[in-house]
Amino acid sequence: MRNLAIFCADVGSIKKNRFGWAATLPDGHELSGVSIEDFAANIANQVELGSKVSVGFECPLFVPVRSNPVNVNSARKGEGNRSWSASAGAAALGTGLVEVLWVMNKVTSLLGESPSAAFEWSRFLDTKSIFLWEAFVTSAAKGVGHIEDARIAVSQFEASLPAPMSMNAVDEESVLSLVGAAALRAGWSDDIAVLSEPCLVIKA
Repeated sequence: MRNLAIFCADVGSIKKNRFGWAATLPDGHELSGVSIEDFAANIANQVELGSKVSVGFECPLFVPVRSNPVNVNSARKGEGNRSWSASAGAAALGTGLVEVLWVMNKVTSLLGESPSAAFEWSRFLDTKSIFLWEAFVTSAAKGVGHIEDARIAVSQFEASLPAPMSMNAVDEESVLSLVGAAALRAGWSDDIAVLSEPCLVIKA
């Protein structure tokens, strides 16, 4: 896609300077920073310019729904030894959830209207929407600092094109979508079905 802007945030404590983001714009220009406000502002700017916008967050964006109580908080299929329910994963999940919602609300405020969220690539291509995905940067792939981790995720998403869904790293049949809940709360969706819809997970 020639008109695609790819953003990703590595979530973390804003007070402790543990938030970082990176982006590749349609013209190939790269951006990065540590301000969540700048992250949201640049997303809104690309929407206003008419770019197709893809936004990833480096934190668990959905959790599995299982009938067996023994496995109810086990790792998602594809996570390996970095389970969403382990201490680091659970902390990133909680931190990310509120930061995802903040970004959505800020983008809406800047645009003056709520954009539409897409979790399927085909729907994203066919509609005026923002594609939301989960970045999963493993310990072996991590760089130095949060901006570098966000850059790694952006690069991995670029490498998955033109068919990113074929590179999905986590496969769960039944889920509770936290990013879907955030989209409902922010007005980016009015379809309750998004609560059961997993998003793409790009693993580096």
